[in-house]
Amino acid sequence: MHLEQKVQFLVVLGLAVFFQGAKCLDQEVIVAYGSVAVLPCVDDSSENPHPSAVYWSRIVDNVKKTVWRREKSGLEFRSVNSPSRVYCPAPNYGKGDYSLHITGIMDEDGGRYVCMVDGKTLMEKTVMLRIVKVSFSPPIVMEGFRLDTKCVISPKPEIKKLQWKLNGKATDKAVLNSVSQSDSGNWTCRVSYNNVVGKATAFLQVRGVSTPPADSSMVYAAVGSSVSLPCVFTEGLVQLSEIWKRNSTTRNSSLPLPSSLHQRSLVPLSSRDGSAWIQTVEDGDEGIYTCSGMMELTNIRMKAQRSMQLVTARVLSSSSKGQMTLTCHLSNFSQVTSYEWLRVIYGVNNTQTVTSVSTSERMKIPKVSEQDIGEWVCRYYGTGGLLGSVTYQLNMMAFTGAQIGQSDSKSGNKVGMVFGFGFLFFVVFLILFQMYKNYRRKKMILLYPAMETIVHEAATEQERIERRHAKLNEACGGDLKSVCV
Repeated sequence: MHLEQKVQFLVVLGLAVFFQGAKCLDQEVIVAYGSVAVLPCVDDSSENPHPSAVYWSRIVDNVKKTVWRREKSGLEFRSVNSPSRVYCPAPNYGKGDYSLHITGIMDEDGGRYVCMVDGKTLMEKTVMLRIVKVSFSPPIVMEGFRLDTKCVISPKPEIKKLQWKLNGKATDKAVLNSVSQSDSGNWTCRVSYNNVVGKATAFLQVRGVSTPPADSSMVYAAVGSSVSLPCVFTEGLVQLSEIWKRNSTTRNSSLPLPSSLHQRSLVPLSSRDGSAWIQTVEDGDEGIYTCSGMMELTNIRMKAQRSMQLVTARVLSSSSKGQMTLTCHLSNFSQVTSYEWLRVIYGVNNTQTVTSVSTSERMKIPKVSEQDIGEWVCRYYGTGGLLGSVTYQLNMMAFTGAQIGQSDSKSGNKVGMVFGFGFLFFVVFLILFQMYKNYRRKKMILLYPAMETIVHEAATEQERIERRHAKLNEACGGDLKSVCV
């Protein structure tokens, strides 16, 4: 054996002994399932680039298996199992970077890797690759069913910290007993171990009705306008079942659908859009509207439905004594937090001037004039902003009615005054008339004094006769006949 061959043999033997006895771990890498893993192997001690041989191996059941290697001649050797997923970028060699790249990471790729570089000096580094993966059980779920979210790490470490995020917002939910459309989206699991951070994301699809995403949503519409009732299904729609029905908001009883309601045709079902619209909303069209359809999931058919409440809005007007009151009336105002009245004046070239005049539910116009004729708009707001608006046209008829009310009020006041003065005059007349009669009676008595004396003497004689009869009756015991006999 030549001297050069002996030296190479001793070097390889020394490397093998050193590799078998290596126990230290230089670095850990945590990457998401399906992504690209970069296993670092950088020779910081080599300032001048030198032709090197690079050996990447993986320890499986305490056995070293070659993953990728490159001889000093430039000849590369790849693993038979995954020849296209593993590579080491040659342009990085001049910088002393011999990192291994693995694309399309799978669960079985996790484990301990060893990098040996035979160049001007001998270098060896060990890297632990861990795979983090988000999984759902079941992978596709229907609304209202149970869902388990899992964060799987392979090989499993002693996790110090694990965090969940749903669509970028932190959440502490891992088990969902009743899943809804609000649980759809990107679920991200973030893990930290030995000051190394890794994360993985998976998309969750919830079968059912995607729009609107939840029950009991409010749809606002002004009386006389048109309104859309949205109902869009997710994938899996196979059949419709009473796609639209209407119930009362106060009692559990069905109501007929509005005559101007139109339903979208779901032919073919691949469109999945079962929305409806009311061409002209009328007073009394409010209520709970429900759309429904049959969904198929793993050969099982289940009913998916969504309910929404239609709230109608209109302006009520009343006038009294020339004052007009406009009231913003809603069939359900539980979600309304504030109101705003706007005066809209149209000018030339379709220009308009909008002025805010009140923030109350009721807006009063103290004295209606021709300048008030035109458009008045009531806006109503909720916690999330503007809910809707309703328009009222103050026309000449309403203006005339207010003026008539004002005139009737004035004429009514005049009639009251006339009636009061007439009654007072009548009472004074009766008093004066009675005083006049008394005066005339006294005057007539003074004109005939002899007649007054005769009347007085006749009354006195009659009184004397009555007293005499009373005494006789008392003396005879009440029998006047015996005395006379």
